[in-house]
Amino acid sequence: MAPLLIPRAFVEQACDSLDELRDAIREAFAGLATGEAEALPKAALNFSPGHFFQAMVAADRRSDLAAVKWVAVAPQGGATTIHTSMMLSRRSTGALLATMDAAPITAARTAAMSAIAAQHMARPDSRSIAFIGCGTQARSHLAALARVLPHLDHVLAYSRQRSTASAFADEARRAGFRVDVMDDARAAIMRADVVVSAVGIDASSAPFLDAGWLSPGAFVTAVDLARPWLPSSLQTFDIVATDGIQQSEQLARSGRMPFTGSFNADLSAFTGASSPLRTSAGQRALFVFGGHSLADLAAAGLVYRHALRASVV
Repeated sequence: MAPLLIPRAFVEQACDSLDELRDAIREAFAGLATGEAEALPKAALNFSPGHFFQAMVAADRRSDLAAVKWVAVAPQGGATTIHTSMMLSRRSTGALLATMDAAPITAARTAAMSAIAAQHMARPDSRSIAFIGCGTQARSHLAALARVLPHLDHVLAYSRQRSTASAFADEARRAGFRVDVMDDARAAIMRADVVVSAVGIDASSAPFLDAGWLSPGAFVTAVDLARPWLPSSLQTFDIVATDGIQQSEQLARSGRMPFTGSFNADLSAFTGASSPLRTSAGQRALFVFGGHSLADLAAAGLVYRHALRASVV
């Protein structure tokens, strides 16, 4: 069968199956723990801050799938452009099965990873969630985290551009949340049970978030590698987890991740956990991660299965 060229709109639709996607990613990391799935740390060519090319590769014997995601990030016209593509192959034969736009996969799988972490690290009774950065990842994270933290009802939206926060706030209100647009990141963080930091890449920006502002028991998912957080304040966290320890240690050594301490767990450890990672309600918890190729593979496999059922050509 000829490889499928899966349209972006279909990729977005398949990734909207939030529970199915989260389960697929959890299962993929269970395979990493048993050795049935494998992934390489990110390979990157870095030219300057905000200008790099990156390849992410993973394979899973159980599904007989392998994938590579190609990420190109470059400055253009005073902004940063990101282009991503995914190639999905049969692991056993190498046959190309499908290609697809990976941007919807990146948004959805990142939020799904945060949701898995939240199931083990956030307080189940969390009600308020602050977004530091209100772009694509804020939208995907609000939907994904609300699935696993059903008491969330109050959104605190902060962006360096108030118009961005206001646009996100309008969407959150339409989804049924009570929303405050915040002019001060500190005030947003102090009032939140859950914090999503997703600040865009900007070489000129200095860290401006302090973990000392967090209330006891808060959970932070740092989609941005925690680069906006003051490195000296990261010792405030009682529990720190990541997507893959080997990859994150490499990111820390290269200076791309400011957290340089030890990790309590990663997603492969969560798949076998029967109890929450936190041991007391007052512990502050951080999930800091750079994105993992195994989650990309799980999401691409989900999209491919949906495409086969829908006879996408």
